[in-house]
Amino acid sequence: MKNLLLYISGACFAFTFSTIVYSLFRFFGIYPPLTENMTLSMLVISIIITILIFLSHQLPIENPIWVYVLEVSCVMTVMIVAGAFFDLYPFGLYNVVTAILVGLIAYGSVIVLIYLHNKADELKINHTILQRRNQDANDH
Repeated sequence: MKNLLLYISGACFAFTFSTIVYSLFRFFGIYPPLTENMTLSMLVISIIITILIFLSHQLPIENPIWVYVLEVSCVMTVMIVAGAFFDLYPFGLYNVVTAILVGLIAYGSVIVLIYLHNKADELKINHTILQRRNQDANDH
């Protein structure tokens, strides 16, 4: 259940972060205005990427480097294919590269979020273990 919540929060965070980055690119005149259809497309893209990353985690890959390579491949593929399918941007080298960049920045932010979440869990567990050791030492 915890993993499911982690994937859902990752998708939500990726969508939010992508929307913010898109808005910043819009502010600098790089992207056109964000419409309702584009916003829904970005949500669908975030969900598709999350599903593909979830499915990639089901593969018997043990090497963390290969896991990250596979995840980045999922992000880049979806950003290109979905960008064309949803007609989010004109298909040119510059636009494809900036769209992939937004996707990779969002992916990196999700990785940082997951790392911080795991670190917080680790600190809680270590704190609990330390408290139990101290309690056991005081009981003897």
